[in-house]
Amino acid sequence: MPFSEKAAGRKRRDNAIFWRKNSMKNFRLILAGLLLVLLASGCAKKAAQPLSLEDTPPNHYLRGMELVDEGKLPMADARFTRALELDPDYAPGYAGKALVTAMGVPFQSSGKHRKIELDSFRDLIDKADGKATTTADKFIVAVTAMRAETAAKDSKWLKDVRKWYSRAAKIRKIDEGRLPYYRNVEARDYFMGKAWFEAGEYREARTLLGMVVGGDVGRWHQKANILYSRAQKIEWAIANYTVTGVSRIIASKERVSRADVAALMVSELKVDKLFAGRLASTPVPAPSFVPADVKDHRFRTEIVDMLKWKVRGLEPVYDAASHAELFQPSRPVTRKEMALALEDILIKVSGDATLADRHFGQDNSPYIDVKPTEAYYNAVVNAVSRNLMQTDISGAFRPNDAMDGAELLLAVVRLRNAVNIY
Repeated sequence: MPFSEKAAGRKRRDNAIFWRKNSMKNFRLILAGLLLVLLASGCAKKAAQPLSLEDTPPNHYLRGMELVDEGKLPMADARFTRALELDPDYAPGYAGKALVTAMGVPFQSSGKHRKIELDSFRDLIDKADGKATTTADKFIVAVTAMRAETAAKDSKWLKDVRKWYSRAAKIRKIDEGRLPYYRNVEARDYFMGKAWFEAGEYREARTLLGMVVGGDVGRWHQKANILYSRAQKIEWAIANYTVTGVSRIIASKERVSRADVAALMVSELKVDKLFAGRLASTPVPAPSFVPADVKDHRFRTEIVDMLKWKVRGLEPVYDAASHAELFQPSRPVTRKEMALALEDILIKVSGDATLADRHFGQDNSPYIDVKPTEAYYNAVVNAVSRNLMQTDISGAFRPNDAMDGAELLLAVVRLRNAVNIY
C-alpha cells in the first residue's frame, strides 16, 4: 500500500478514536447536567395547590398584616406561612414573617435570645429583598423593614430605618394597585414619621407626618393626623415647661398605664412636697399597705407616693381572682379616670371642696358622650373648663378611651401651672 494511503488510513482511525472519546465526554457532560437539573427540581420546594379562589398569597398576606395590626401575631404568622406555601418566592410573605419576628424582640429578656431573634428577622428581610422583583414588592419590603426595625429597636435601629426609608424613596413607578395592605406610597412617610416620633424627635416626625396629612386622603391620613397632633402637644409641653427624662419617655406612649400616670405625676408635680405644703395641717401619711403587684415594679416608689394620698381614679382595685386589693400597674388609664384624678388633686391643693359637686344637677351636658348623671361628669367639666383635658372637634370627650402619653404630659404640666395659682 502506498505511503499516502497508509497515512490516510491512520488519520481516519485517529479521527474516529478522537470523536468516540469526545462524544463519550460530551455525553457524560450532558448526562451530568441533566442529573443536576433533576436533583435541583427534586430539592426545590413545591408550591401547594390553592384550596379555594380566596386561597392566594396576596389574600393571606393582606389578612396577615391586618392581624398584625390587631396584635394577633401567631395568627398573622400562620397567614404568611400559608402565602409562602402557595408561592415560595412571594417576597411580601417573607417580609410579613420578618415583621412578626421583630415585634417579638422586645419581649426577649435574654440577650442571647434577643440576638437570635434580631438575626432571624433580618435574615427574613434579606430573603424578602432577594425575592422582590416588581417595584411594588420592593416597596413593600422596604416599608415593612422600616416597621420591623422600629419594633425591634436595637442599638442602631433608627439608622437602619432611615436606610430603608431612603431605599423606598428611590423606588419609582410603583403600581399602587399591587400594594394590598399599604395601598399608597404615603405609607413610607407615615412609618418614617412614626419612627422619628418613637425616637423622641418630634420636629422631624411632624415634618413627615405633615406631608401625609397635607396630601390626598388615604389609608394613612387619619393615623398621621393623630400622631401629628400628639407630636405637637409634646413639643408644646417641652417648649413651655421643664420636663424630666421619664416624662419624655412616657409622653411617646400610645396608651399610658396606671403606673405611668403615677410616675409622671410624682416626677412633675412632686406630690409629697405639693400636698404637704398645701395641706399644712395634714402630716405626710404613711401608705396603709403596698399592693402585692407593685412590690417589684420599677415605679414602686412613685405608685406608693400616689396611694398614700388616696387620689381618686388611681385607687387600688379589688381583684376577685387573688382576693386582694391590687394597683394593676399595667392597666391602661381611661380619660374619665384621668379626669377624676386631676379633679381630686385640684380639690386637695385648693382646699375648695365645692369643686367636687359644683356641676352636678345640670340638665344639659356640653359633651355629646357624657351625661350629666354620670358619676364622673363633674370631674370632666372641671378638667375641660381648666384646659387640663380637651374634647375632640365634634365635642366628644371619649370617656372610655385610653389616655395617650401626649395628653397625659400636657394635662400634668398644665395642672402643675394651675396649682401654682393657689
